[in-house]
Parts: sequence; structure tokens; C-alpha cells
Amino acid sequence: MSLTQNAIRLMHSMSGTSNEPSFCPTLQVLHLKKIGRIHDGRDRWTVVLSDGNNFIEAMLSTRLNHKVSSVEIARFALIKVNKFAVDTGPSGNKFPIILQCDSVLNPGSRLGNPEDIFKAQINPSKTKRDDFDTLIPPYDAGAKMDELERTTKRLKSTVDDHHTSLSAEIQKLEDEEKRIRDKLHNLEEKKQHYANEYGIPNVKDDDVIEINAGGKIIAARRCTLCQLKGTRLEALFCGRWEQKLQRDNNGRIFLDINSDLFQVIVDWLNLLSISPEDDPPQPPSVDEEHKYTLNHLKALFTGRRHSSFPGSPAKILPVVDRFGDDVNKAINERWTSLQELEAGATFLDNNFEDEEQFITSFATGCTSDIITLNVSGTIMATKRATLQVVDESMLAQQFDDTKWTEQGCDNVRVKEWTPDEVSNWTKSVKGMQEDVSNLFIENSINGTELLALDRDGLKDIGVKRVGTICLLLEEIGAMKEKVNKEAVKLIEHSPYCFGKILDFLRLKHLNSLELTGVPALPSVCEHKRGMFETVVRYYFPGDCSTLVLGS
Repeated sequence: MSLTQNAIRLMHSMSGTSNEPSFCPTLQVLHLKKIGRIHDGRDRWTVVLSDGNNFIEAMLSTRLNHKVSSVEIARFALIKVNKFAVDTGPSGNKFPIILQCDSVLNPGSRLGNPEDIFKAQINPSKTKRDDFDTLIPPYDAGAKMDELERTTKRLKSTVDDHHTSLSAEIQKLEDEEKRIRDKLHNLEEKKQHYANEYGIPNVKDDDVIEINAGGKIIAARRCTLCQLKGTRLEALFCGRWEQKLQRDNNGRIFLDINSDLFQVIVDWLNLLSISPEDDPPQPPSVDEEHKYTLNHLKALFTGRRHSSFPGSPAKILPVVDRFGDDVNKAINERWTSLQELEAGATFLDNNFEDEEQFITSFATGCTSDIITLNVSGTIMATKRATLQVVDESMLAQQFDDTKWTEQGCDNVRVKEWTPDEVSNWTKSVKGMQEDVSNLFIENSINGTELLALDRDGLKDIGVKRVGTICLLLEEIGAMKEKVNKEAVKLIEHSPYCFGKILDFLRLKHLNSLELTGVPALPSVCEHKRGMFETVVRYYFPGDCSTLVLGS
């Protein structure tokens, strides 16, 4: 079926079907657009109608909405207009209102090359409505429609590119979050690994921990010692490294520090545990003479190489600004959150690395490396490495490993006995049955474990007779007493002066482990300075005394 030629011109010149009831043109729908709804909620549609030569925008009666829904009226569809009216808009242009129509067919493409009726110039000498042949150069509506399609494609491509770019940015955020979460997960796995290897099961806050602090026994509950979360002090006593810590002959944790100053710290922790959160006690303090050493201890236990949380991330990310304002804001806020999480993860990772190095370098060691000294009646204890920190000193020579062994003390070697040596010692105990010695081999009891055995321990390895248990406990007790007695070395000097020397050597040893800075010279009260200098020159002969006394 063909289109009704010059129908658009004729409709434009009429006021409606009433002018000529027999005029029922066949037209093509070039475009269909919903422009809103009327008061009762029904949709309002406009259409662009063409007769092949001209096109005009018209409005559909809402009574024809069902034909739009059923696709009878659709793009490129041919319709027969049975009834229409013509209205005049605010600009003076006329536009038809389609009141009734029938669907004919849909060829699927535009017919003809129509132009806008309002841009056609009509020859003034020809006023009859059926004579419209003088026009301005043709308006290429088809080209405009093609341009519309191209711009639609460009819009779709731009939107697709936008979505692709946004998806890529979101994926970067997801990847970064996963990387940081993996970093935190790996840190937790690392902590758990060390806890499984060196920790103890069933750690309780109320566990009483005995500490040999430089020769003085100090006891406190685990929860008291672990109040300062995230510090080396907490790491030391939380139970994660329990089996790696250095211990004395009686199984107590050994710390090579000034015992009186550590007592000051523990006293402060005791006070902290009973103080309100909003009214904590003043930091621990001592007199001016001991303040320097106390500050070193506080830094050692509560400080970190990475003690301050980084205020801003080291990695500066560019600001995202290629999307809408709300999207840009949300993306940048998430990047900021990820940066803060990354900084926190790095902080925790560095602190755990510091914790591991602190435990390994400061709190580990063999029992045999603990040197107990009787300084004119005052018991002090330190590590062999501390006494040897100044190679030229008499202390370094006196407590050299080879000379220490040569000085004797076979009983000190008990801690190094193998199960066979333990078994042989058991056989040497007068009145001991021979089958008992085999129990120590079967249970792989070494010298250190022998000294730690109590009544329950002997029963656990299979010793059943009460008399045998009592005999073994008596012999083990006598051996422990002899070992401890022979292991203590007498120092016939002032405890005050020797304590000052020992504190200085401890700080130098910590400095060699990169746990503290270079120590200052010892602070000594004036009335004991002469005695102190004499003792220093005895232990540090010649020029090496300047290391302690200065030039």
C-alpha cells in the first residue's frame, strides 16, 4: 500500500476531518514518543507522521494508547487516519490530533525522503489545498534521523565506557582490600604459628608468674603484667613465647635488668590494675640518680621502634574525579579508608617483627648462661654476655666460657646430662633398685628435667613405691641445693658500686642488640664516687676504665 501524496500539506491546511469527511489518508509513523501523563494517569503520546514528501508532529488521542501497547502504532508502521482534528500551538504552528486510525502494515523502514512541513515555503499564488508544488530546497529528514541514530550510538558507547571505567576503578578497590586483608590474615597466621610452637595451652589471666629480675624474685599475675596492650611487656608475658623464654634453675623467667627498678614498674602496674580508667596513676618515678636507667627500662618494655601510628599513609593516591560528584566522593572515601587500613596493617606487621626480635635477642637463652653473683651478701644475676660486653675487662675474662668450664663445678653440668647420664646417676644412689633407672631412659628424662621433677612427676614416669619416691626426691633436692650453691660466685665489693657497673653493662649490651640507645655514664652519688672509681679501675684496668668513667 502506498502513502497518500501531499496528505500532510492538506491536513495542515484543514481544521480537521469535518472539512472533508472522505479524506482518510494513509501515513507512516516515523517516530513515537511518550510525553507524560494526563490527570487520570493515562499516558500521552506524540508521533511524527509522513506522507513520503513531508512530515509533521501530531498527538495521539489517549483512546489510541492500546494500539501503542499492542505495537499497531510503532515506528515505520503505516496507519489509515479515519478521524483527526487540527489545533494551533503557542507558536502559531498547527498540529493534528489523531482521534481514530487503523493499522495497515509495517514495512520496517522509512518510505520516501520527507521534509518538515513547517520549513516548506508555499508559493503565495497557489492557495488551493491540493496544489503544493513550490518548496524551499528539501529538508533531509532521513539524514537527521540517521544523525539521531549515530548520536544515540555515541551516547550508548559513552555510557558503556563510563561503566567500564567505573567497574575497573571498583575492581582496583576490591583488589586492594583483598591484598590488605590477606596481609592481616598472614600476620594472624604467623602469630598463631609462633603461639603453637612456643606458647603454652590454657593461658589464664590469673596465672601467677615468678620472675627472676636480676637476682630478685618478683611475682605478679599475668593480667597485671599484660595491661599495656601492644607493648613488649605484654608480648613478654602473654604466653605466646612462654617456652622460648630464658629461665633460671628453678624454672622462673629470667630478665637481665635492675631488680629494684623493675619492682618500681610492677608496683605501678599493680596500682594501675585497681585505678579507675579515668584516673590512672602517675607514671612510675624514682630519684634523680636512678631516673636515667628507669627511663631506659620503660622504653625497653613499653616502647616500640614503630610506637607511633603513622599519621598519614606514605603512599599518596591520585584523587578520582572523572565520575559524578557523589561517585567520586564515595570512591575517594573508600581509598582513604583503605589507606588507613594499610597503614594499620603495616604498623601491626612491623610491631610483631619488632616483638619477635625483642624476644629473641633479649628474653631467650640457656639456663647455663645465667650468672648468679653474691655481691657481699646481696644476690645479683645477669647474663654471661652482659659481663663480657667489654672485652678488656676482668669480668669478661673471669666469665669467659672456657675459663668458666675450667673452674670446675661438675654439679653445674647436671643440667646438661643426657637420659643415659641421668640413668647412671640413679644407679649410683644407695638403695635404689636397678629397674628404676630404666624409667628415666624410657621417658627420655634429661638433666634439666631431672632437677624439675616433683612427687607427681616421678609417679607419671612410673615410679610407684613410696620409699623410692621419697629417696629420689631427697637426692634431687640435695643435688639442686649443691648446684645452686656452687653456681653462685662471690664478688667482694660494694653492692652499690658493682650494681652501678652492672646496670651500665646491661645498657651497653642492650645497645649492642639495638634495643636501646648509647648509654650515658653511670650516675653516682658524690660521697661514693671515690669508692666507685676504685672498683671500676679494678675491673676495667688501664684505658678501658674510661668507658665507664669517661675521659
